[in-house]
Amino acid sequence: MSFEQISYLAQIVASIGVIASLIFVALQIKQNTGALQRNEHNSTMAQWTVIRMAIAKNRDIAELMTDGLHGARAMDAADQLRLEQMLQENAWAAFHIWDRTQRGIFPKGTFEASCGALLCSLIKTKVGEIWWRDAKHIGFPPGFVSDVDAVLAKESV
Repeated sequence: MSFEQISYLAQIVASIGVIASLIFVALQIKQNTGALQRNEHNSTMAQWTVIRMAIAKNRDIAELMTDGLHGARAMDAADQLRLEQMLQENAWAAFHIWDRTQRGIFPKGTFEASCGALLCSLIKTKVGEIWWRDAKHIGFPPGFVSDVDAVLAKESV
């Protein structure tokens, strides 16, 4: 075997090594992407769990939400503030799912099928509607507001 043939053989082996290492790197990136997406899902779930557990473990908050949203009782300024803060927390938790859906972390349609519908059930109430009319212009990105309004319109049909 000549040096030229050995050189060609070495180039072939090196090329195979480069291809194998690129495949390995691609697999590692895919695994890391999956882990990052799982962490995003876990983070989102943790955000919603705080809200749900506050309502589930505290009857006062549950009554505040149900009575307050439907105007079933007169609320003083402190209760009005508490209700608005709960609506704000729900909206921001929904925003995070919307944002992650927009960035491709969650599959298309995740926002509309999950928290979009839940958020809309809150803001379709008597008090929720008033809150959303004012709150949507303060601090929420226009794209999020448009998508929430689109889900609202779709559910109204």
